[in-house]
Amino acid sequence: MKKIALFFASTLLLAGCSTTTTYKPNGDIVAPKPADYPIPVYTENMEVPRPCNLIGTVSIGYTSFTVSGGSIDKEMIKVMKAAHEKGADVVKIASIQKPGYTTANFAVEASLLRYADDWEKVTLSENDFAAYLQQHQKTLDPIEGIWSAGWPNLVGIMRNTSKSGRDFIAFTLNTDSPTWQKGYKKMDLTRATVPGTYYLRYYRTDFAASETAVTLDRNNTFGFILNADDKSFPVSFKKISASVPTR
Repeated sequence: MKKIALFFASTLLLAGCSTTTTYKPNGDIVAPKPADYPIPVYTENMEVPRPCNLIGTVSIGYTSFTVSGGSIDKEMIKVMKAAHEKGADVVKIASIQKPGYTTANFAVEASLLRYADDWEKVTLSENDFAAYLQQHQKTLDPIEGIWSAGWPNLVGIMRNTSKSGRDFIAFTLNTDSPTWQKGYKKMDLTRATVPGTYYLRYYRTDFAASETAVTLDRNNTFGFILNADDKSFPVSFKKISASVPTR
């Protein structure tokens, strides 16, 4: 399935209104999101990776005063402005009507969603995790420890079999992503039959999962190619000391 999840940070509207924006609430009012908070956008044929509740719908439509010259980018700015103001976690596009002979602008229908589940979280503090590593240093698996994906993105990996088929969990120690909290699960890992090799499920910024196999090298690093948003880019982790560095 082609993934075209987009992130919009701007909430500025262009001068002059060529279409109308209508919001219909559904349920309780929630706190707004900061203007620079990244909200993923999914088309109608895409699956949202987490369960969600509908908090409202936004419609961009025409009136008899609508003027020509509109674009989908301009209309999506209005959708995203409403999403941030209403505290949405996700925007799901229901329909997009392109300009035609009788309409000069795009029309958009979108659902504003909030996550309905609690993301799995490790509640250990950084000091407690460092103590765990120290106490179990003689029996630690090579994958256990503190790993860096480039400052400030740090994860801790420790033994955890609370989920079926999982041997280890990776959780956020530090991150530059506003959508992730400390302790949030970043990976599920399972030992492979070859020593030093693991199967992992890696959760991307929008909580969608990618699965791959990795092998630790002699420099205590592992990496893989992440395919997301029609792009491919490398992800690498390097094992660091048993304490979380600060800068």
